[in-house]
Amino acid sequence: MIAPVLLVARRDYFAYVGSWGFWIGLLTAPVIMAVLLFAPVLLARAEPPRMLTVLAERAIDGQTVRAAFAEQARQEARAIVRAFIAATAPPLEEEALAAFDAAATRAEAVSAARAVVARRAPSALAAFPNALPRYILVAPPADTIAGVKPYLSGERRLEGGGVLYGALNLRRDAAGAPVIEYWSVNLNHSDPSDIAQRAMRLEMQREALAAQGLAPAEADRLQELTPQVAAYDPRPSAGGGEVTLRQRAPFYAALALSFVLWSVVFSVANMLLTGVIEEKSNKILDTLLTSVTPLEMLIGKLLGVAAVSATLFLFWGALGGFLLSTAVTQLGSSIFGQIAAAFLEPRLIAAFLIGFVAGYLMYGSIFLALGSLCDSLQEAQTLLGPVAMVLAIPMLLVTPAIDNPNAPLVEMASWVPLFTPFLLLIRAPTGLAWTEIAGQGALVLVSVFVILLLAACVFRAGVVDQVSLASWRGRKGKG
Repeated sequence: MIAPVLLVARRDYFAYVGSWGFWIGLLTAPVIMAVLLFAPVLLARAEPPRMLTVLAERAIDGQTVRAAFAEQARQEARAIVRAFIAATAPPLEEEALAAFDAAATRAEAVSAARAVVARRAPSALAAFPNALPRYILVAPPADTIAGVKPYLSGERRLEGGGVLYGALNLRRDAAGAPVIEYWSVNLNHSDPSDIAQRAMRLEMQREALAAQGLAPAEADRLQELTPQVAAYDPRPSAGGGEVTLRQRAPFYAALALSFVLWSVVFSVANMLLTGVIEEKSNKILDTLLTSVTPLEMLIGKLLGVAAVSATLFLFWGALGGFLLSTAVTQLGSSIFGQIAAAFLEPRLIAAFLIGFVAGYLMYGSIFLALGSLCDSLQEAQTLLGPVAMVLAIPMLLVTPAIDNPNAPLVEMASWVPLFTPFLLLIRAPTGLAWTEIAGQGALVLVSVFVILLLAACVFRAGVVDQVSLASWRGRKGKG
């Protein structure tokens, strides 16, 4: 039996590997993944600052909102600078942030941090971020909101040719309470009004405290009071220390790997489906069945496409492993180094391997069985709906699993063989015992064996007895 299985696997493997599509996918997939990961960041940085203006009945309201935007821009710049230094020169973080905080304005703060990097780590200076603000506040082009409207609609431009993105009109109602009107053609963007609302809420609280006879300076001091928050892990394995990014990083890695696993299993299983339908419609299966049994063909096809996937993973794994190892070595104490190290956690690697082998064999067998019952891709679409819904359930459980991996629903679902490959991966960073990982792995492998036998029966009916959806519907109609 082994020789015919290997011949079928070899035939399918070289059929896929010999195509241009395989090599294009092999080489472009890492590039596409990198684009998907970094494009949003690059686009956000490439977007020029948006120009806003503030009109206010009371000068103090306008000053309050403008100060809130300046503070927001300063904090965002600080976060960008901190992330950059943590990734490129972690020992300089404390010194650079101290210089940043000591500066009076945002621009001076960025320049001060940049000077620290230029003095202590000049090699990293070329990649130092610009940290441009999201919003630039400009003087109102008119005294009333009616006069500003043409600038917002694009009929007129600001002095110098700039486009006005939005306008905040601050007024007071009859009772003296602030009213914030945000004018913009970008209907789904409410961030400017949110910043203004937070600022004016604090102003209202300050006014209420002042009305009770509290000095303005004391009111400001009270509003700045905030508790310190720290999270701790009570498990002995965590040492009882404060939770850091190093402890949280495996959850981010598990989330990324679960989506990769889901995408790979679904795409590879779909390859099997389309391949068997094409071979059945071209009568190639009839020729092959003269030399091999249906079970040998089923196993051979699974092994052949599994070898294709293994080739992809060996290339991507070697590339990814090199990059991750380099990141851990070069950026070990940084944010990116800690996240990179999380991908190399033994439990995650074991859960991913179990998930891929079990998920591929289960869903691959199911898709092969479905393909054997179909004479065309159009017929297959009618059967893919229920299978796609089953595949979607683990992804629906990802969010609650990240929030509480030990929730009863998530724990029970992780013991359902069809969901185990994905949920085991999500639960692995919680310190899942190796015995539970082994138990779920054993259960899912037994399920794979049962599904393989059932799929072989369906596959035999489809390719030998020529049972199909069309023939079944025809018999049903005659009955």
